[in-house]
Amino acid sequence: MDTVFLDGLMDVLGKESALYGDILKLSKSKTDVIVKGRIAELENITRLEQDMILRISKLEDAREKLTEKLSKQLGADSSFVNVTSLRKLLPEEQAGRLGKSNTVLSGILKELDDTNTLNSKLISNSLEYINFSINLLAGAAAESNLYGNSGQVNGPGKRNFFDMRL
Repeated sequence: MDTVFLDGLMDVLGKESALYGDILKLSKSKTDVIVKGRIAELENITRLEQDMILRISKLEDAREKLTEKLSKQLGADSSFVNVTSLRKLLPEEQAGRLGKSNTVLSGILKELDDTNTLNSKLISNSLEYINFSINLLAGAAAESNLYGNSGQVNGPGKRNFFDMRL
């Protein structure tokens, strides 16, 4: 069996693992940035992540093409082939190499998912705190039942910090 397509697939999976590893590092640093409220740094990290995601998208296209070619070479239906099913069709040594690459990539993706879930919760908590603060400031002088010298209820003594909440 010619291993050009398998070697190409292994190379693409390695590059994807490296890029996802870099995104994982950025996501972990993003956690600290979110906690400290450094918006400018968060924007920079997000821009870097977007660039990496575009590169991953190109690698995914290459991976799909290589998977299709490899499945045709092995005589399998390319529309239903994934790494797991390819491993069943390959000789033991090659299946082991492919499985190892898949395990590494899966581990990185799992850790990335966990980190992104944490970051999402931190951002959600920050937004809840901001909304609470806005509501607190907007409602600070909402009702004022103070009586004046004439015995009549005075009008609103203070204006709200915000006339309207967006």
